[in-house]
Amino acid sequence: MTSYFPAFDEPTPIDADRSWTAAFDSYDQRNEDAYYRATILDGDREIAHLMVVISLYPAGDDWRGPGFIELLRRGIHEVVVSGESNTTYRGRMI
Repeated sequence: MTSYFPAFDEPTPIDADRSWTAAFDSYDQRNEDAYYRATILDGDREIAHLMVVISLYPAGDDWRGPGFIELLRRGIHEVVVSGESNTTYRGRMI
């Protein structure tokens, strides 16, 4: 199942100084949720880690197209910009 869930290894800008990356953590099939571990960077320095949950219901059955990846990217970005995790789940976060 993890083949559907890409890692976001290239830093995505938040503002002029900060960016984020994210790694897939787990998939909750019962609730159709994907969990990612996001890292916030200031330049090359890691400054925070957040768990992010993304509802996959909006994706429907198409998990292979660019729309699915954009759904994941947008979901992660919204949480990272807020500065707070959107779940109490801690997964395998280090």
